[in-house]
Amino acid sequence: MATHQRLAVRRLVQQGVLTEAQFEAVMAALAAREQRPRGRILAEIAAYIGAGLVLGGIALVIGSSWDDLARGAQVALLVAVSAGLVLGAIAMIGGPAELFAREPHGSRARLASALLALAAGSVAGTVGTALDNGSDHAGAWAALAGLVVAVLGYVAVPSVIGMLACGCFSAVAVPLFDDLFGVGEVWVGLSMLVAGGIWFALSRIGAFVETWLGYGIAVAISLIGAIVVESDSRPWAFLLSAAVAAVCFALFAQQRSTVLVVGGGLAVALATGQAVTEWTDSVLAAAIAVLVVGSVVLGIGAYALTRGPKPAA
Repeated sequence: MATHQRLAVRRLVQQGVLTEAQFEAVMAALAAREQRPRGRILAEIAAYIGAGLVLGGIALVIGSSWDDLARGAQVALLVAVSAGLVLGAIAMIGGPAELFAREPHGSRARLASALLALAAGSVAGTVGTALDNGSDHAGAWAALAGLVVAVLGYVAVPSVIGMLACGCFSAVAVPLFDDLFGVGEVWVGLSMLVAGGIWFALSRIGAFVETWLGYGIAVAISLIGAIVVESDSRPWAFLLSAAVAAVCFALFAQQRSTVLVVGGGLAVALATGQAVTEWTDSVLAAAIAVLVVGSVVLGIGAYALTRGPKPAA
């Protein structure tokens, strides 16, 4: 379904005109009516296959002679690949005037967003290669460069692929702060929680083309941050996982997104396991505690649902 259609109907949800359930019903109806010519579907598939083969061929050519090239030549090749991907994306979307339009749609936009996501990885490789052996923090700077390009690519052509690129680079770049600043694991974990909070906030205000995916990325980054804090032997790490669960359930009360309730459940399970492990120093006790708490909460929730009033037809 066209992204601009989802964005237009999503605005009605944000304005209170439609509920989340009505939004899903409208999207399902539009999807059922949407007719895509088979030729265009095959053409899009062929374009993705062709792009993959071209990139694979470039990778094989570069890889076969990579060690024989001087560092300057390696960087020049990666710059050329990055520029080619960006220019290809611009041509595919229809020219520079179509960038940053906020409502790109169709197969051309999807392919352009894929090229921009690949460009983010290529730029990261370029920076890493350029700084290799010349800096102790080449990996960190490469990840930050990739994150910047991924964010710019998403802003230029909003898409699910762009969101995934931003999420991956966010999860990779934040832990590398320790390499740049030597802040220690606890601050890395807290920084990841902050990054997760930013994803939660942006998803809540509808900044992404797919809100559910934004929430999923937010939950993943936040829980990884809580685990990193725990790995630094911080006894209060379970409170961070509990806070993530609270955020998920608070947002679920406003937006009935399955990702939020699932993420909240995972956060509660993690918090319970972390707390019991800290208090008893027993993995088995933690597993039993999670099982017991989960069974009790599931029983209470199931009882409340079955005893509550039936929804109107």
